[in-house]
Amino acid sequence: MLNRAQLETFMEMMFEEKRIELPEDIELEDVVEAFCQYCDDELVDWLKMRFSSFFLMGSGESSIDWNWVRQNISSL
Repeated sequence: MLNRAQLETFMEMMFEEKRIELPEDIELEDVVEAFCQYCDDELVDWLKMRFSSFFLMGSGESSIDWNWVRQNISSL
């Protein structure tokens, strides 16, 4: 799900800011891929949780409060 090019740029910036140097035997691309997998696993679970709280707002698994959704859309 994550854009690897953007994540690589972000990680380069963070490594520089935190003064972190990669060991010679670890490639940045490998770190980016491993971090993407780590984040994607967490992100899917987080998205599922947020989906339920946005659409099902305590109304049960079968009904969606579309008026509440409309209010959120109109407030953008």
